[in-house]
Amino acid sequence: MLLVIALVLSVMTFGAFVTVPMTGVALLFIAKPVVDATWRELLVAGMPLTQIVAGLVPLVVLGHMLTASKEAQLTRMPLWPLWLVYTVVLSLSVVQIIHGQDLRTGFSVLFRHLNGLIGFYMVQAFFRQEREIKLFLTALIVAGLFPVGMGIYQLATGIVWQGEEQQIEGIIRNVGLYHDAITIRQYALQTILSILLYVALFPPQRLAGTAGLWAFAAFSLVVVSKAYSKAGLVILGLWALSWTLLRRKLVVLIALLGIGAVVGAYLASSYLGEVLRIYQKELGFLSGTVAADRTFNGRWYLWQEKLTEWGKLGTVAKVFGSGREALGAHNDYLQILFHGGLVGLGLYLTLLASIGTMLVRNLFRRVDPLAVAGFMVFLAWMVDTIGLVPSAYSGYQWFAWGMIGLSLRVRQEEQQGFPLVEQIEPSSAIAAPALAAVSSRRFPLVSG
Repeated sequence: MLLVIALVLSVMTFGAFVTVPMTGVALLFIAKPVVDATWRELLVAGMPLTQIVAGLVPLVVLGHMLTASKEAQLTRMPLWPLWLVYTVVLSLSVVQIIHGQDLRTGFSVLFRHLNGLIGFYMVQAFFRQEREIKLFLTALIVAGLFPVGMGIYQLATGIVWQGEEQQIEGIIRNVGLYHDAITIRQYALQTILSILLYVALFPPQRLAGTAGLWAFAAFSLVVVSKAYSKAGLVILGLWALSWTLLRRKLVVLIALLGIGAVVGAYLASSYLGEVLRIYQKELGFLSGTVAADRTFNGRWYLWQEKLTEWGKLGTVAKVFGSGREALGAHNDYLQILFHGGLVGLGLYLTLLASIGTMLVRNLFRRVDPLAVAGFMVFLAWMVDTIGLVPSAYSGYQWFAWGMIGLSLRVRQEEQQGFPLVEQIEPSSAIAAPALAAVSSRRFPLVSG
């Protein structure tokens, strides 16, 4: 039944993509959490639906990119030359992977890297007006219903779909029907951020609506916590500090602490001990009782092995790419190093540094919800690049680069004097700073 639902949603998504791209993108975000849960079901050429969708989306969006209107052209995208060069270099390196391994592996790597550019492009290209941004955030919130509902159901019933395969320090992670913990906690984090941004930009008129959204955020918080992801818990802490301190929302901080207290009281009997248990090696390292190479779940050994393997490559392979797939490197930089060589890694680091600089600069100029959200997602990405390979997850890339791209594009257009929204009403989501000064009370969307 789940596979049938995922297939129907996928057909609806690509049907909408062809006729109404904005609706197609919204449906894509809603469908992806369901599609990802069918990863065990092999459909075409030994591929599950999640891989098929991740491969078709770049093809469809590239078609729209080539025929886009002036406002949606690639050249209107922030940092588009750097993004294009980086993507082309990694795409060309796939030829070596096809030659060194096989066609299927090469195309798998190709589409994973293409989805980075696609994610950065498609949200800012198709969601430029206030009502469209509202639709985008609504789609993200709706997308969270399935993974968060599944996580809460698993917690309430005690059902474990994947036990032995999904453990950390002997503790079973609640990953639901997904392949790994990163998937369910990514969707839960996505839901939390979309709720924060929705309430900030489009505050519900009724108290019940606001309460419902905050309750959903609280459930999402529980799902993240029960995935027992070290990176996920770090990201939650960074997000709480970023959203509350940058936006000076002390009331929100108090509310979050209150929610945390309620959740903590419910889980205190066992959860605190479990958290300390999954961080025991890191805490032991800080206290001087555990060697550094035992931290990060022993990933140091894998990283050392990959670096040793890379050191044995020839000069050309080191510079332009090894011709070997490295999706299991558990480090995004090592993955890019193997796929694109020193050239690819240099471009990736330059891209990250450029994006980070732009996000921080925008915050210095003015702190508004979209600027803070973009910065928060960038922090999450940087945390995950250390012990994971976020560039290998299509859904993660669509959300992360999509939100960051939207944040940067909004501010870029504002500075260039080309507002993204029609200036029909002063309540536009992205208004000029002067308008924000006189409208902050009456129009919360422009108050930042």
